[in-house]
Amino acid sequence: MTKEEYVASIKELEEIIAKYREQEKQLKNQYIDENKQFEVNEKVKITTPTFRRAIPDESGRRYMDEECKYGFVEDYEVDNQGNIKYVLAKMNVTGKKSQHRTYYTDLDVLEKVQE
Repeated sequence: MTKEEYVASIKELEEIIAKYREQEKQLKNQYIDENKQFEVNEKVKITTPTFRRAIPDESGRRYMDEECKYGFVEDYEVDNQGNIKYVLAKMNVTGKKSQHRTYYTDLDVLEKVQE
């Protein structure tokens, strides 16, 4: 195999990979469009349910209170298991969208806020 043959075969592979990456991107977008619960810029309530604290302290294991916070949907992601993950922006004290992100776990409950 000469250098020219090697470079040509690498270019062919790169074109094939680019085509499949574009196809993967289209499939993700189609999946998100059909299965999303919230629209972009929609206000959501993030509820962290009551749970037992994992680290024991002097009073033993304690229950942490339920916590609520609010955010706005900025974007969508699909994880390796096919779950849609929402990229959320914090809500500032005036009730508007902040530039900072807020995060949630799989245990948290997301609800649409009726305005």
